[in-house]
Amino acid sequence: MNRTFSIGGRVASGDYCTVDFPLAILTGMTTAAIVAGNAVIIKPSDQTPVIGARLMELFLEAGLPAGVVNLLIGPGSKVGAHLVGHPQVDFIAFTGSKEVGLKIWETAGHTHPGQRNLKKVICEMGGKNCLIVDSDADLDEAVIGCIASAFGYLGQKCSALSRLIVLADNYDKFLERLVSAAASLPVGIPELPGTIIGPVISRDAQQRISQ
Repeated sequence: MNRTFSIGGRVASGDYCTVDFPLAILTGMTTAAIVAGNAVIIKPSDQTPVIGARLMELFLEAGLPAGVVNLLIGPGSKVGAHLVGHPQVDFIAFTGSKEVGLKIWETAGHTHPGQRNLKKVICEMGGKNCLIVDSDADLDEAVIGCIASAFGYLGQKCSALSRLIVLADNYDKFLERLVSAAASLPVGIPELPGTIIGPVISRDAQQRISQ
């Protein structure tokens, strides 16, 4: 039986301010490995150990045999790094920052003593998605689309808008409408109905934004 190491949740890094779908991504990575016949070690993001533990409870409630899914919580720099380099881990599925992803690729490329198989790696790392507003664009529709893409799911969807290219003919008019629309989004506690923008995941993320 192969052994798969799955890391889920986008760790706050670089331009990212919250953890991206910490349950959905982790669940997808883990279940895909299970149905393919693998035993899995779940290593959730440092910021979301409770979500990882709850997912583990759900797998146990579903009746999976002992040892098929295993939860391991700890600092990514130590626990994650150890798993990536372990000779008995055959497959690594990671969603996170470019810096960490490239380090995983580098480590996985080395064959360690006692390693039976070449390690396989899937890394979903941070990207920059752009949208172009052309000179003949419907500005009202463009604003709606930009707001939905940039701020939906707190802006942490993998395909979220992060770069906006506006042709000079529409720049001033579009910018005024976009800023006004963004400023109207309710900011507050996520549990409250109507809240669109909630808090960032950690003090470090807050400090990066404030710089």
